[in-house]
Amino acid sequence: MKKTILIGLALFFLQGLVMAQTGLSLPPALEGEIPWDLKVLSQAPDFEWLDQSDSVWSLTYTGEEYEGQVSEVFAYYASPATIGVGSSETGDFPGIVLVHGGGGTAFRIWALEWAERGYAAIAMDLGGDQPLPTDQQDNPWGSKRSRMETGGPKQNDVYKFYKLGEDFTEQWQYHSVSNIIRAHSLIRSFPDVDSKRTAITGISWGGYLTNLVAGVDQRFAAAVPVYGCGFLQEGSAWDKQFDSFGVAETERWVKLWDPSSYVGNAAASMLFVNGTNDFAYFVENWQKTANLAKHTQFTLIHEMKHSHLHGAAPGEIYRFISTTLENKSKFISSIKLKEKGDKAKYSISHASEEVYLAYTADTKRSPERKWDLIPLDKAKGKVTIPSGAKLWYIYWVDESGNRRSSEVKGWH
Repeated sequence: MKKTILIGLALFFLQGLVMAQTGLSLPPALEGEIPWDLKVLSQAPDFEWLDQSDSVWSLTYTGEEYEGQVSEVFAYYASPATIGVGSSETGDFPGIVLVHGGGGTAFRIWALEWAERGYAAIAMDLGGDQPLPTDQQDNPWGSKRSRMETGGPKQNDVYKFYKLGEDFTEQWQYHSVSNIIRAHSLIRSFPDVDSKRTAITGISWGGYLTNLVAGVDQRFAAAVPVYGCGFLQEGSAWDKQFDSFGVAETERWVKLWDPSSYVGNAAASMLFVNGTNDFAYFVENWQKTANLAKHTQFTLIHEMKHSHLHGAAPGEIYRFISTTLENKSKFISSIKLKEKGDKAKYSISHASEEVYLAYTADTKRSPERKWDLIPLDKAKGKVTIPSGAKLWYIYWVDESGNRRSSEVKGWH
């Protein structure tokens, strides 16, 4: 017993030492499980500019070893300096890492949008590809791309699910988490970036990865996963993949790669964004994931559509990140909620323009449920939950136009 305690204390102090040296740490249950070199990841990787003639620059940087050689990662970079509205000498631009989802790539428009908001932004490709030039895309969010000669694993189900028994260098998550952290270390090293004010946001599989990365890289001040969540084995768009696993293999995948294994280790303030009927990331699992984070708030939007375009659009993402990085409290309206039977009392800090009860009485699969919104008298702060409601939450719009939500109730 005494030996077990001593080993546990040694691991605790070792983790604290790594954290102090690098700003990175694995969740305790994953110590020694995944061979990321946290010291290397905390340092800026080697990189090369490909094009600095445009308002959005392009580059490649070194990634993990793949198929016997060091891989390369393509990324776009933009800042107020690259678009000609700020100086690169001041070192005061906040930084943001932008993580695409399945079928996506490094999006030039995404980096540009954040540069126009005053941020230094990096958007990398996580499938071993390089996006085609803008004039060859169908739209600004087009994801046509070509394979890089030294790219890492493809972003498909084979590498996300079915390489579990092979070396970590064959697994997509191993590369993706590493490459996101490397991108963060890289922009933190740029002279125009304030390394103490950085954030991350990701869409769909990028939201999934945002949960993983936030649980390892404690240097981020804010993190916003959109759609993506954990507990995928309990119901998601990937039920068939988990059905094909045995119990032991499912448990192994969940331990290594499910956000539920990581997000509790996150230090960043987090805003979780999703839609009530998301086809991939179900509401109950999304709420369970969000509840694991230490510093968390929720925005569950009625029937929010699922795409890169729609996932990048909510103004709440920018306003949450900007107020968090500036240590302001404008966005941080909060709710106190007390339940007793079918009655609930609530109080919302700061002014709210609209308040609703959102609920569903459907027993259908999560994406197929019908949700109703009932306007509430915000002055009364009381609501009666309709009989038959399976899930419900209080939804409000604050004075800055932010759509906010309480914890979803009824999923336990």
